[in-house]
Order: sequence, then C-alpha cells, then structure tokens
Amino acid sequence: MPCAPAALASSLRRGVPPAGSFLNQELAIVTGAVDAMVVDVQCIMPSLANVAACYHTKIITTMPIVKMPGAEHVPFTLATADADAERIVRIALEAYRRRDPAKIAIPQAKSKMWGGFSVEAILGALRAVNAEDPLKPLVDNIAVGNILGAVATVGCNNTKVVQDRAHVELVKALIKENVLVVTTGCSAHALAKAGLMTPEAANYAGPGLRAVLSAVGQAAGLGGPLPPVLHMGSCVDNSRVADLVSALAAYLKVPVKDLPVAASAPELQHEKALSIGTWAVALGIFTHLGVVPPVLGSAQVVKLLTADLEGLVGGKFYVETDPHRAADGIIAHLRAQRRKLDL
Repeated sequence: MPCAPAALASSLRRGVPPAGSFLNQELAIVTGAVDAMVVDVQCIMPSLANVAACYHTKIITTMPIVKMPGAEHVPFTLATADADAERIVRIALEAYRRRDPAKIAIPQAKSKMWGGFSVEAILGALRAVNAEDPLKPLVDNIAVGNILGAVATVGCNNTKVVQDRAHVELVKALIKENVLVVTTGCSAHALAKAGLMTPEAANYAGPGLRAVLSAVGQAAGLGGPLPPVLHMGSCVDNSRVADLVSALAAYLKVPVKDLPVAASAPELQHEKALSIGTWAVALGIFTHLGVVPPVLGSAQVVKLLTADLEGLVGGKFYVETDPHRAADGIIAHLRAQRRKLDL
C-alpha cells in the first residue's frame, strides 16, 4: 500500500470518525496522531503494519499466536504485566518524538452518546420508579404493549456490505415499533455515530416506548428521557444481556425461550460473532444474522440452524440481509412470543 492513501486522507478531511468500530482502525492511524496501536488476538486487520509504515505509528502485538511483519512484539503476561505495560508506553513515547505535523489530520466531527448501561445501572434507573420491585415497571410496560419487546444488537462490521447501514436502519425500524434495544461492541459504535444513544433519539421511538423512556429518565433525575438504545459494553460483555434476560425470565417464572426478546448481528464477520450467536441461540433466543454465513453448501446444516435447533434449545438463526425485512421478521417473532404469554 502506498503511503498517505488518498482515499483515506480524503475521508478524514470530510469528517469520517477517526476511531470507533472494526472498520475504523486504519482511519485512526491515518489521523497521524496515533503513536502506538496495541493489538491482542481479535478483530485485527493484517494491513495495519502497512498503513502504519506511512506514519510514525508503532504496531505492537502481544499474543504469541498473533504476530505480523512490520509490527513489534511485546509478550504480555500477568506475571510481568507492569513491566510489559511500561515497555509499551516507552515505545509509544519514542514514536511520539517522530510525529510529522504535516501528516496530522484529526476530524472535528463528533457524535454524542450515553453509555454505561450495565444491568446494575438499568436496575438503578428502574428503582427510581419502583424502589421495592424495580423490574415491575419494565414488565408492566411490556404487558400493556408500551414496549413490544427487547432486542440486543451485537457484532461486527463487514466489508461485504455498506458500513453501519444494516445496524442503523434495523434499529431505527425496531424502535419505531416500540422495541427497546440494547447493544454492545461494534454495533454500539455504529448506533452511537448515528446519534441513537442520546435522549434526543427518543424522538425516533414509537409513542409507547417514548413514554416509558421519558418516565424512567425523569424519575431517575436525568431531566429527560433515556436513550432508546442502551449501550451495555464491548462485544465480550454480552453476558450482561444474558443477565438481564435471565432476570426477566426468573421474574416472570418462564424460560428465556418464551420471552418477547431477540438478538441480531446485522453485519457479522468475525469468528467471535459465530460463537456469540451460537451462545444466544443456545440460551433460547431468536437470533438474526444480516450476512449469510458460509453454510449454504449443506442443506442439512442450514435446516439445523434455522429450524431444527428451535425444538432442541428454543432458539434458532434467522437469516435476512435486508435490514427492513429483518426488522419485520424480528417484530413478527416478538408478537408471536407475546401471544404465547397472552399479552
């Protein structure tokens, strides 16, 4: 790759964010302001060292199974963590001295977001409505239809599709139909850039969901509604979603598979997404995939993943590449689940 890639530099001047999801990692380097990028084992573009060679940036690998030409390797272990971290910082400091001011182009475009919605934080907000029984307001609003159901959007970006489009269009369609969305990982970055993690984004929500967000936000002293999309952490924080779903199932005394909930990986690409999706299905959750997984060579595997698993574990995969049709399919599933619960 030639130095100073014209397309990337042009994108930065137009205000494309320099950091964020999986597909932003090269753009971060192209700002010219990254002294060191430390990578471990997941979601690493093999092109990083080539891009960094055009700048002063040092690429540092830390895992014995992940090394790349042009990168410096610093073995990182628990036993030597302090010394390893100091070595990495010193490498970054040395690189800083070689910054070229002529190559620094930091975009000024910014997006606001609200984060930090762990299970504890969500329950804390609900306690402001009902201190003795915090889940009751959520369950009551699901029961009367103000909230149709809940969907977790997770997973990656994928170079096979337009970046962020599936995440954003799917979620806008869901919240318009009063579906509460929680999100993690790269999906959260996409939705944050689109402005869907602010109180103002409640205007995108349907009237029932908007009323609930406003009531909880006001009761919690936030001076406005909660965002319609709640950021629950990184891509490896999906256990928080499971904790919340499990708490709802225990409260209602029903299995997770009977709840009006679903999961979606609108732009999956990483093997980690495969394991997370399989875990969600094993929990009994209807799980949407927005990119066709490479299993079409086996009709038996396709049938198992999209149909037979439901009878075994309660969940299954639903594959739909169009985000609007995917939203329709997810909403149909939530409504079917509500009918099973006589809601």
